[in-house]
Amino acid sequence: MAAHLVADIGGTNGRFAIAGGNLPPVILPVPSYSTAMNLIRDAHRRLDAPALEAISIAAAGPVDKDSVTLTNGTLSFRSAEISATFGGIPVTVLNDLQAAALALPCLQDGDLQCIGPDLTPDFELPVALANVGTGLGVSCLVPGVTDRIPALATEGGHASLAGIDAAERQILAVMERRFGHVSAERVLSGEGLQNLHHAMTGGVDVEPAQIVEAALTGDAVANATLTRFTAFLGSFAGNLALIYGAWGGVFIGGGVPPRFAEFLVQSPFRQRFVAKGRFRERLEQVPTWLVRRDDVALEGLASLQPVRRPRY
Repeated sequence: MAAHLVADIGGTNGRFAIAGGNLPPVILPVPSYSTAMNLIRDAHRRLDAPALEAISIAAAGPVDKDSVTLTNGTLSFRSAEISATFGGIPVTVLNDLQAAALALPCLQDGDLQCIGPDLTPDFELPVALANVGTGLGVSCLVPGVTDRIPALATEGGHASLAGIDAAERQILAVMERRFGHVSAERVLSGEGLQNLHHAMTGGVDVEPAQIVEAALTGDAVANATLTRFTAFLGSFAGNLALIYGAWGGVFIGGGVPPRFAEFLVQSPFRQRFVAKGRFRERLEQVPTWLVRRDDVALEGLASLQPVRRPRY
């Protein structure tokens, strides 16, 4: 029987699975591959899958018709070329956050952790998703769309980041001298956490994982950095709720936030999320949840197909 390959290709890792299968995803280091074709071929081989009938790919970059280049990576590919390599089968390419947003209604209680009041997401209303990982991805799931994919493909992570108080404006001024344009991703990503620490300490470079570990074990400087990170994230998430009208909920995903889930719950995130002046009371009714799974894009891709939605 032919198989449907689903793939989530990011700047750091590529995750591959067979839709409807029971095996866990194959995870491969994307920077180790010179071409996307080699990456996909290797994943297909490692999955020990039969001939493919379709391939669906979530890519961490803007999709221009049938082509994509990873925003935080060097790989690029065209769906037509992949299709030709695998015998002309259908190949669908979505932005990775677009695919991940499709999976939000499929998530179970164990996949999520509440940030703030225990409010239930309402998928009859728009919901927003921000993924904090190698980069910062943004999407919004819009209910009631039947003639096209109901999740928006955006580059919201590259919108300009605002400072709320004098300390944040000073931090952003330092980063502006270093980078020019200071997008949200310059702060709210793995590398962004490192950038934030650099700006707050006058130029000290520390790896993101070390910052998180130090913050969780009581280091004052790392704690201050991670606290500021969560504050920026809360303000950004509140902006998404207002911009998209995401009254059904705002979800925070990606590989970075689950590493300090309890810290995030106790952080200024929710306080900053609702601190929007005249819309405070409205935002107090909007759920905010942490997505603890790292394979949601795969499930989102599979949800587009007329097959049973798999659990990986």
